[in-house]
Amino acid sequence: MADFFRRHALLITSILLLGVSMQLMNASLAHPQFAQVGARSVDTVLVPLKKGYHEVSESTKYLWTHYVWLLDVEEQRNGLLERVKELEALNSRLKEYQSENQRLRGLLDFGERMGQAGVTAQVVGRDPSNWVRTITIDRGSDDGLRPGLAVVDGNAIVGQTTVVNSSSAKVLLLTDSTSAIDAIVQSSRAAGVIEGGLRRDTLRLRYIEKLQDTPVQAGDRVIASGLDGVYPKGTLIGVVHRVNANAGGMFQYI
Repeated sequence: MADFFRRHALLITSILLLGVSMQLMNASLAHPQFAQVGARSVDTVLVPLKKGYHEVSESTKYLWTHYVWLLDVEEQRNGLLERVKELEALNSRLKEYQSENQRLRGLLDFGERMGQAGVTAQVVGRDPSNWVRTITIDRGSDDGLRPGLAVVDGNAIVGQTTVVNSSSAKVLLLTDSTSAIDAIVQSSRAAGVIEGGLRRDTLRLRYIEKLQDTPVQAGDRVIASGLDGVYPKGTLIGVVHRVNANAGGMFQYI
């Protein structure tokens, strides 16, 4: 008998459960209040479980969206910041190359217009004192330089070489108080002399008489006359910033 029950345990259990279910169904039909009590009992057990499951699910979702996902976002943000830094550094180098290329093109064009071969140089030093305004360039006698050569930046005059060594040279800037250039106002052809030594790195155009057929005005271009034998004729010196025709004496203050 025991062997029979062991061999057919599953079948017997299924029959018993089916019988119990049928009895419960009959009882529910005969006594509806019994079914309600059972449902309430089941709800009493299952509702806390459902609530706990919902809270765990929401907590897991919140953890994912506010922590795990944000970790990935922060990693992407850090990567983008590094990329931006790299692009900014590259952009800075490209701008410097572009500026250098434009300067070199300007020097080449200047040499072609003047029919002279030029030597490109870089500024490697400045005079620290306020008594003299000079710069030092990285070209010297080994590169064919000598004292008294014009130094230009693109199309405009910077100054002239003074002391020349084998691999470097000093350049006296136009803004120095000892600098003077024969100049012409391009529009009116009025001739004068450009002198340095003023504040804020400005120049003064002297010996322009007040009685001029064509008055000098702000915005007029001033060029080298070529009479001094240093600066090629027509090279740009600067642009007129302010004119005072009422200054004392017979000359304008420009």
